[in-house]
Amino acid sequence: MEPSAFDKMKMGATMGGTVGLCIGFVFGSISLMRFGAGTKGPINMLSQYMLGSAASFGFFMAIGSVVRSENRLPVSNMNLPVLIKERKPFQQHASIHL
Repeated sequence: MEPSAFDKMKMGATMGGTVGLCIGFVFGSISLMRFGAGTKGPINMLSQYMLGSAASFGFFMAIGSVVRSENRLPVSNMNLPVLIKERKPFQQHASIHL
């Protein structure tokens, strides 16, 4: 049995959130090393990077996983009319000399 669209959306959000947490940790740590923690403190700043990145990655992965896995018609059931135009032979003009 194939998972529903909601299950696919949850799976995409989970994968995107996990990737976002990892990327937020990396970029937040680099930012902490380069610029310092400022007035917020290191834990608050790092968690803000991680949660913001996880939310955006999770959102877009949830949407992308549902859009990408929409049900499509099988190729064998697509009996579309095919129109093939006959090509005219190329005619060279006598006035053009190389």
